[in-house]
Amino acid sequence: MAAIATSRKTPNPRSKTLTILCVGTVAALACSIGPVWLVRVGLVVALLTAFASVLLTWRQMDQMVAEHLAEVRALREQSRAAAAAHHTEMMKAIERFSERQDAYRREIAGHKAELERLRSEVAAVSLDAEAKQTRISALNKIVSDLEKELAAAADEAEQVMNLPRRGKATRGAAIDLSGLPLVYPVGKQRRRA
Repeated sequence: MAAIATSRKTPNPRSKTLTILCVGTVAALACSIGPVWLVRVGLVVALLTAFASVLLTWRQMDQMVAEHLAEVRALREQSRAAAAAHHTEMMKAIERFSERQDAYRREIAGHKAELERLRSEVAAVSLDAEAKQTRISALNKIVSDLEKELAAAADEAEQVMNLPRRGKATRGAAIDLSGLPLVYPVGKQRRRA
């Protein structure tokens, strides 16, 4: 409301120019009906009116140019401020993405280190398992050799039992081998090696 009231109180430069042109034209036409000196006064009035309207038009154009330049400056300032705000926001976003990327890189490096550690543990366990399997194979061979020796000793003991004796002999009697010393030549050699 204040802007409307203000614009009603101060006339627009364009309306001033139009008012001067209209009044001057009417005055010049009115002077053309009278005597010669009045026609000359009307001609002077028409020239003054034209001069005043051109002067007011130039002022109005200068004012419009100044307003336009002010608007352009304001738009430039707004665009600079918007560009600066956008730049700041983009830099913050880039910084956040860089921090995330660094965090992901650190996490990946940690996972790679853990993976390498686990691979070395798997290799160590595999070597240990191979060593134990080799030991198990060697022990199985020793056990089979001992079983063969035991079977041979049992055959020999049965042959001894089947020999004729003086006195009473019972067939199929159990043989007590607990007192016999056991010899393990293969196992002793392997333990020394």
